[in-house]
Amino acid sequence: MCFMCEQFGTPEHGDGIWYLNPRNYARNMYKLRAPGEGFKGAEVGLETGARAGPSQQDLMNAVENNDKAEFERIREILQRTGQGSMVVPRDDADKVLELCSPIALMSCICRKGIRAIDERNEREYTCMGMGVGMLKWERWPERYKGGVKFVNADEAIEWNHEMDDRGFVHILMLFGAPFIGGFCQCDYPDCGSLRNGVDFGLGVLKSHYLAQIEYDKCNGCGICAQRCQWGALKFETTTGKANIDQFKCFGCGLCHTACPREAISLVRRDTVPAVAEVWL
Repeated sequence: MCFMCEQFGTPEHGDGIWYLNPRNYARNMYKLRAPGEGFKGAEVGLETGARAGPSQQDLMNAVENNDKAEFERIREILQRTGQGSMVVPRDDADKVLELCSPIALMSCICRKGIRAIDERNEREYTCMGMGVGMLKWERWPERYKGGVKFVNADEAIEWNHEMDDRGFVHILMLFGAPFIGGFCQCDYPDCGSLRNGVDFGLGVLKSHYLAQIEYDKCNGCGICAQRCQWGALKFETTTGKANIDQFKCFGCGLCHTACPREAISLVRRDTVPAVAEVWL
């Protein structure tokens, strides 16, 4: 199990997987204030989920300065304090959506910044906000300029499957470990978290699963390779069939859900000794 499960999972919920523990969707983000006190931002400390310490920008500065020691120092802090995310395959994503409330569809800030795509209505939204943070979404007008669309669990799951069909990776976003505040639908290079994971091994944890090929079923159609965002899936010249590098596989399951011959399955990462502790 990953270090998040060791700290925040419980055996009675989802075999100890941390994001299947309902308590991790119950963060109290707000406090009562005296009249006129106003909003002061997050209090400092992990107990409140505040993002104290170095930022992603500090990490990028270390990259630009070629300071490997500083890069590793900041990366360890960001991971330990929950400033990151985790890949989740579609079926586990459905379980997540049955646990959290409220759920709201909204625009993607990454695509706005990288591709200048401004998603303005529910037919265009590709991101999801979860939990009590969505009850005061109107406090941040620039982030939510396109508005939000509140949905129930069944509607969210249907939307989640549509995103999977389109080829987006499902990534849970942490807002102070272990509390989950968002569910991004990501692709490379649009998504900041996914780019950090692929380019720097930072910010996004691999899922609890791995994709494996049943070679007798694979006919080399190539559909799976078109959907892999991680550079983990290639084709063997000798056989003309798919091959998955399990050290690069993030277990998103996009190859699994798209294979027309059901030649790709997902297995638990902890059942494969070589990569059982490979989370980044």
